[in-house]
Amino acid sequence: MFRKGDWALLVEERGGYKTVARVGGGRIQTIRGFIDTDKLVGAPHGSEITTSLGVKFRALSATIFDVIENKFELRAQAIYPKDAVYIIKAIGLGPGFRVAEAGTGSGFLTAVLAWYVRPWGVVYSFDNRIEHMKVAVRNLGRIDLLNYVDLQVRDVVRTGFGSIRVDAVVLDMGDPWNALDRVSEALKPGGVVVIFATTVEHMAKSVEALRKRNYVNISIEEVLVRRWKSVPGELRPETFDVTHTGWIISARLV
Repeated sequence: MFRKGDWALLVEERGGYKTVARVGGGRIQTIRGFIDTDKLVGAPHGSEITTSLGVKFRALSATIFDVIENKFELRAQAIYPKDAVYIIKAIGLGPGFRVAEAGTGSGFLTAVLAWYVRPWGVVYSFDNRIEHMKVAVRNLGRIDLLNYVDLQVRDVVRTGFGSIRVDAVVLDMGDPWNALDRVSEALKPGGVVVIFATTVEHMAKSVEALRKRNYVNISIEEVLVRRWKSVPGELRPETFDVTHTGWIISARLV
């Protein structure tokens, strides 16, 4: 059952259009007409709702990725969901973990990390640009995750991660190899460092820097997802899709 403030995924019954809306937020405009989200308060998941133009939608409970992809404000390059999920796998992330992230950006990966460490864990997220932090605060507030995140404006290469000790560190920044000495100060023995590299040169520099320090089990992965059309009679790969985005490098500190 939907409660006021929940996020709903609204899927057109006859067509591929979908949108995300806050339940109890009044009318929202879509290309299929207005939808009155107040009517969803107290309604069961899967309920039918009709727009002002007579188009029928089904209201489903929105996932964190539905909200991130549709409602987050983007001011910096974001890590795609396919890569974010693999980073979760590389860390083995779960409730109670303490994670540090360098390169908050708009807070896309921060939100995913925070979602998985709940309800006892914390994400320490650092960025050296105040304008990025302001956007991240707004985005994380939209999905009620600020209680699980400690945001700090800090250049971790110059000043490190502070006095924290964490289970994992994620580096999504322009020169991650320069931060590895600081990572070693914050990471628990046996902890995981994950680097997201967008060029071959950055990948090579990062791997070389890891090998020069006390890191083992170095792994490089590229995540590729191929979407297919789900229309009967037209089952085939999508014409346009996101394929290569970057490489995920992971290693363990000993």
